[in-house]
Amino acid sequence: MRCVAKTFVGMEQILAKEIRELGIEQIDIGNGQVIYETDLAGLYRTNYNCRFANNIIVPIASNRATSFKQLYAFLIKIRWDQYLNVEKTYAVKVNGNSELFDDFKKVETTVMDAISDNFQKFYGARPKTDNEYPDLRIDINLDREFINLGLDSSGLLLSKRGYRKATSLSPMNEVLASGLVELSGWDKKSNFIDPMCGSGTIPIEAYMMMCNIPSGYCRMRFGFQDWYNFDKKLWIQIKEESNAKMQEPLAEVLGTDVNADEIAFAKKNIQRLPNEQNLKFGVKDFFKTKFEDGDAILVISPPFNVTKGVSDILGFFKEIGNHARKNIKSTFSIFSGTDGAFEALELQEKNSHQIVNLTVPCTIKQYKIEE
Repeated sequence: MRCVAKTFVGMEQILAKEIRELGIEQIDIGNGQVIYETDLAGLYRTNYNCRFANNIIVPIASNRATSFKQLYAFLIKIRWDQYLNVEKTYAVKVNGNSELFDDFKKVETTVMDAISDNFQKFYGARPKTDNEYPDLRIDINLDREFINLGLDSSGLLLSKRGYRKATSLSPMNEVLASGLVELSGWDKKSNFIDPMCGSGTIPIEAYMMMCNIPSGYCRMRFGFQDWYNFDKKLWIQIKEESNAKMQEPLAEVLGTDVNADEIAFAKKNIQRLPNEQNLKFGVKDFFKTKFEDGDAILVISPPFNVTKGVSDILGFFKEIGNHARKNIKSTFSIFSGTDGAFEALELQEKNSHQIVNLTVPCTIKQYKIEE
């Protein structure tokens, strides 16, 4: 079975490493995706455990088309009754890049027309669409004139971990947060601190990584559970095997924020985790805090723009740099996509790594203040 795990551009290597660690060897790395060969057990295992994947697509057909007429002709020939029936619902998502098919809405409509006409011809009825909670999510990836048709085995994005009970106005994507933890170089044995944690996404992801809690542990459902070939017994086995690898925490994870409401949200968001005694949240002002633990790792994700009481974003970064020089003894990483932010810090980085967050080029840079 061929699978395509999609991720943020810049996180492909850590996703490939994660998939290899799950026992899968046949891997190819692309732009924003990792392609691998596996069986049904591997599909279930990667969905349940992959922290760095947004979703996992199983390709079912591909073809070349240079017009919407050719696109329809390709789609009408698909045996849709292998995946759908008139009682099930579906949704279509179009992505990729194509000058020939730059109208994604028209592509989506063409797919739905082909499915409806196919079922009407053979069954005299057609399945309904449901963009919220469909039984089947159909993925159309466009690559110039090439049409790649697949089924989304994840259902909702894998960033929807299931632990979040409360959220701030703009919480960080969980997949991105776990990527920042991994790229920070944290050894999962020393303490971890996020001093601008918001509703707690980065510390929660760090804690789950340290305790080897599967990323899908709190999640209720995956897309493949509605497929015809769903093997419930195998699925239960995969979950039990993965859960058995959870371990006790070796260090403390701390999230702080100056906003008390955000910290209240964070405390609610950890209630579904199986073991959270070493994951702590508190109200604290970064600029009034000394970080004396030289072995700890800090990951800081300041606001990207004027928000949350920050009126001068570059001035805010300058303050971070000034405070870090005097008060942070440990290695720390800062993540931002704000133009001029890192220059405003006036710090010398040890290394850096670029990630594209949706369409925004961002960077995580690591620092160590030398005495």
